[in-house]
Order: sequence, then C-alpha cells, then structure tokens
Amino acid sequence: GATVALVATEHEAARHAMLATAVTSVSMDPPSLLVCVNRTASSHAALRARGAFSLGIMAAAHRDLAAAIAQAPSAARFDHGTWRALRADSEAIEGLPWLEEADATLFCAIDVCHDYGTHAVLIARIAGAVGACPGDPLLYRDGGYGRFAAADA
Repeated sequence: GATVALVATEHEAARHAMLATAVTSVSMDPPSLLVCVNRTASSHAALRARGAFSLGIMAAAHRDLAAAIAQAPSAARFDHGTWRALRADSEAIEGLPWLEEADATLFCAIDVCHDYGTHAVLIARIAGAVGACPGDPLLYRDGGYGRFAAADA
C-alpha cells in the first residue's frame, strides 16, 4: 500500500485537487519531495503552469473524506472538507488551497518537471508546512483505502 496525499493548486483563479500515492522524500538539503502525476489528470496542466502545490497527508480517520474528494468531479472536489487559502510571505506559494482536515500539509514550489511515460515527475522544494502527523496515515491498496495493522509475531 501507499500513503494517500492530497495535492492541490490554484491557477488563474481556478482550484484543482487530486489524490496521489506516488510521493516520496528526495532530500533534506534542500527539503524536497517527488510527486508523480498522470499527464491525463485534470490537475496536471494547472500544477505545471502554477509551479506550486500543497500536499496534505491524509489520516486513516479521513477515509470517507478522501474517497469523496477522489470520486467527485474536478469542479466539486472543494465541496468536501474545510479548505483554506495559504497566506504566506512567498509569492510562489501564496494563495495555495489546503485542506484543514489533513494531518499535515506541505507547501511546495516545483523545481524540476520531467515527463516519463504517462506521468510527469515533479520535484519540489518544501517552502512551508502546517500541522503534524500523528502516525496513522491513510493507505491505498488494490483499489481501496485502509490503515496499518500490527503484524502477528
């Protein structure tokens, strides 16, 4: 399974959001992460054009909220949950939408975008953050949502 992250951006007064499972850290210096986005995704063009996004770490308790966002048409994804617009000193991340219910949200500026196969590989610097992860992330596996379970010894 993979941890579920909510990627959101705003470009030309329109907000875009998608769930992603292809997310990993890249470097601590500079703090950065990698996100893979299918180039047919409705959010892809806006992510590239804006060059920045928020990445919310979804908790297992947010299973229904994540599913509602994933299943909603693009224009209706922001009808689910409590969304805010970031107020920041950095113009790169100013105004990015972020989901208040996420355990933690990272605000990222894209440094590298590389097309590979069907996807765009985005490498982004982490420019800000809110929240803290308590350690029970929402997972996605085989078409469904779940959580970690202790393994029998």
